[in-house]
Amino acid sequence: MKHVATFVGVLFLALAAGCSSPPLAPETPAAADPGAPVFDTMEYKIRMVTVVGGLNYPYSFAFLPDGGILLTEMEGKLRLIRDGKLEPKPIAGIPPVVHDKATKGLMDIALHPRFAENHWVYFTYDKAGGKGVTEALARGTFDGKQLSDVKDIFVADAWVTTTGRQNSRITFAPDGTIFMTASAGGNPYLAHAQQLADHAGKVLRLRDDGTVPPDNPFVGQAGKAPEIYTYGHQNIHALTHRPGTNEIWSIEHGDEANILKPGANYGVGLPEGKPIPAGIQVTAPYISWANPDIHPSGILFYTGDKFPKWQGNVFIGGLNKEQVHRVALGSNGAEVQENLFSMIGQWVRDVRQGPDGLIYFTTYDNPDTPGTLRRIEPAQ
Repeated sequence: MKHVATFVGVLFLALAAGCSSPPLAPETPAAADPGAPVFDTMEYKIRMVTVVGGLNYPYSFAFLPDGGILLTEMEGKLRLIRDGKLEPKPIAGIPPVVHDKATKGLMDIALHPRFAENHWVYFTYDKAGGKGVTEALARGTFDGKQLSDVKDIFVADAWVTTTGRQNSRITFAPDGTIFMTASAGGNPYLAHAQQLADHAGKVLRLRDDGTVPPDNPFVGQAGKAPEIYTYGHQNIHALTHRPGTNEIWSIEHGDEANILKPGANYGVGLPEGKPIPAGIQVTAPYISWANPDIHPSGILFYTGDKFPKWQGNVFIGGLNKEQVHRVALGSNGAEVQENLFSMIGQWVRDVRQGPDGLIYFTTYDNPDTPGTLRRIEPAQ
């Protein structure tokens, strides 16, 4: 539900793993598959290449300084890709994960901004407990082969006992804090998105050890969880810092992109079909879209050199439309928008920029076809 006028546009967002990640080593992509499909766009002719296949519900991924890629599979496996090949054995150390195909599981992954010094890797996952299932943020040390010293640094108070999507995204801000999303869990829990005593339907802001920054908007207020940064969300499918700014962007499942403002309410959990209660201020989405609703997931702000005309543009994946969008931003939102391709046979879950300046994205089918990691590269 949304209590704001819908601006039919498109979307965007990005680098959901944290634009403040450490500099990444350049990487030379493998030779293009001669059978890879080619698409014409407004600015370039592009090729869509499969990097690796045979994945089980691939969710998110992060580029390592040595050129490798860490990739999460929702069933609870952390995979390593080197030189364009998937290592046969998953990386050990991931805690038990509640996995329900495309609705719950191992989700986002991000490197600490000082990864070169501390080797810390962060990830979110669905965790079982006495109250049902909630989202947790864990941290481990990665030495290039093994993950060690893994521990939960924050477990959200967003417990549910029903089935349904419980996604959680993370991103680092320029000040080193980490933002984490916690799902409202769907009905009958949506009203919790308006209740500030717990974390359901919220974006949280934490220090890198999981503790509370003293300047969070609800710190010191009775009955309000101090970790909360924004509220009134349902199920966020992307979270990122916009390069060159202090803005944190989120993509809400289904229909909107938001620039997050401390303490702001984004409307989920208010009574459907009724006027907004007196005294409640709802922040409108920066961009929303409907007819069609593309179910966006994963976003990046492009800063690379392989597509210089696209610098500053936003790229976003689409689940039910199986596509990647490009959005050029103007002063009031989307100035130019196009689908690079659509209905490719699998959902697009996450979109990220590689250290080589190319655009990478994960895909999987619903429910059982093996997923892939793919990239977009110039075709000429």
